[in-house]
Amino acid sequence: MNSISDDFQAGSNLKLGKFVIIENDVIVGNNVKIGHRVTLKPGTRIKDNSIIDDHCITTGACYIGSNVNIRTGAIISKATIIEDKCFIGPGVITNHTKTVTHARENALVEENLLTYISFASIVGSQASILAGVYIGPQSIIGGGSVIVKDVEGYGVFVGTPCKKISGLPGGYYVEEPEDVGKMYANGSILENLQRYMPFLNSKKLKILQNHAEN
Repeated sequence: MNSISDDFQAGSNLKLGKFVIIENDVIVGNNVKIGHRVTLKPGTRIKDNSIIDDHCITTGACYIGSNVNIRTGAIISKATIIEDKCFIGPGVITNHTKTVTHARENALVEENLLTYISFASIVGSQASILAGVYIGPQSIIGGGSVIVKDVEGYGVFVGTPCKKISGLPGGYYVEEPEDVGKMYANGSILENLQRYMPFLNSKKLKILQNHAEN
């Protein structure tokens, strides 16, 4: 049995699995496939022709582009933006919190950071992407890698911490749009994230916005 919020908005040809939970303020585009036991939290946005496979979770306030394939058991956290044609492998986890303050009244103020995965990147199974990381276009991230800082893209990156080991293999380049690497760096997306996340540090998205305007 599915639990779907009354305000859920979906385009045409939605394919929905069983035991799906979709909370309020979730919008998906056309030809979206959502597998079994998927949970989409408030503020989730998914564009056309994307697949969210079984047992995936979005924790809300995230933006998933078109033709994105998110495989079994991946967790897409708040303040995560994924550009078009990305592949997110099984068990991948993104993060949004830099300073967790749970049960610590005298700790520093909690800070949330934007995580951005650029066009046509491939993130291997069970990779972990730390809060605030920018993954450049057409990156290939090896399974089990831990991404602790920005990667420039157009290559293969593996390890803990993740490091570049080679350029793109033959046949792996995907034709790009003009706004590659900044295609969802706009004010309306930032406003939606900040609506749910008062502690969001928007510095990285503002840098992308400035780059997109120039």
